[in-house]
Amino acid sequence: MKITKVSGVLALLLIAAAAACGKGEQPAEANATVEVTATAESAMGEGAYVEEHESGKAAFNVAADGNVKAAVTGPDGKPIREDVSGTLVWKDASGEKTVPLTLDAKTGLLVAAGPKLEADLTEIGYTLNVAGKPWNGTLHVPAGGTAELYANAKASAELGLPEGKLGPHGGRVEIVGDDRLELLVDEVTGEVRVYVLDADLKPIDIGERKITLGVVAEAPQVVVLAPAVATADVAATAAAGVAAGAYLTGKLALAADPLKLTIAVRKAGHAAVGLCGYRPGVAFAVHARAPRVKVRVKTDWDAHVHALANADLKAKADIDPKVHVHAGAGAAARANAKANVNVKAPSIRVTPPSVNVQIKAPKISIPKPSFKASASAHASAGAKVGAH
Repeated sequence: MKITKVSGVLALLLIAAAAACGKGEQPAEANATVEVTATAESAMGEGAYVEEHESGKAAFNVAADGNVKAAVTGPDGKPIREDVSGTLVWKDASGEKTVPLTLDAKTGLLVAAGPKLEADLTEIGYTLNVAGKPWNGTLHVPAGGTAELYANAKASAELGLPEGKLGPHGGRVEIVGDDRLELLVDEVTGEVRVYVLDADLKPIDIGERKITLGVVAEAPQVVVLAPAVATADVAATAAAGVAAGAYLTGKLALAADPLKLTIAVRKAGHAAVGLCGYRPGVAFAVHARAPRVKVRVKTDWDAHVHALANADLKAKADIDPKVHVHAGAGAAARANAKANVNVKAPSIRVTPPSVNVQIKAPKISIPKPSFKASASAHASAGAKVGAH
């Protein structure tokens, strides 16, 4: 019998079974393992996403309606059906919701019923308790569930991209849907930029795209990027390599390259999602020895930020004479900033106050003198008159 195609979980377990036969174990045991595995695989459905831990593998099938199936296998590839349980933590715009994983005795799978997937990326944290030991991880799942993640990874693999190919800005190149994206993160500031590239890997306008990143690093995070915004000074903007529509940007809290990076691109009402480094049917390593997703690089963006800040100050100085320009790139920059500052004297118009002064003449009253003569005075006066 020729096997032309096997899916992820079944392929992993068939390899384990074949290894057991090579060690001299009875074929009956290997066949039994394959039979159990085939039953579990049928119950899981094609397109399950598998993560590799130190002590085994965990496969997940998260449906768009929020229903979850999970299967756990040990280091030998055999399904673990006893002493296993777990919880899921849904994180979205409405908050967090914890959902228990319970063992279905009929299928041997862990099952749960969570909220419907609606966002471009939904963060789902998981803890599996296997023989008393916790297996922890984080999934960033698109609205179509893990089946959509699987299908997009398969389609991207068919487009073909040379492994390790870098973009024109020195960043990692990923195919998400029908888009080629260049992604890089400043290793000092944590600023992330995503450029959209054409078939020749040359930058093109981002258009109306919305990009969301799901990151698993020191702590999981979901970041929605924003389009780059040009300044009012076109010349300075061009010199700094920034133009409206050139890229999308945001901030990531990264002390090292992330363990996982999921990218969701929405355009024309449709979202495509890609998990960096993921290949359909292959377990994605998440243990301590797992390779990291290389995105952190050295950049000169900080110098560009200063150039843009100075351009903004210059533009404001042309309008407001109170603004002083201080370039941060040395004496030449300061001299250039001074030469380009056009300071206009303020126009001052003073209106004299209106004064209405009324002066009234004072009213002066002079009393008439009062004279009173005594009787003797009258008599004396009369006598003098008679003498003449």
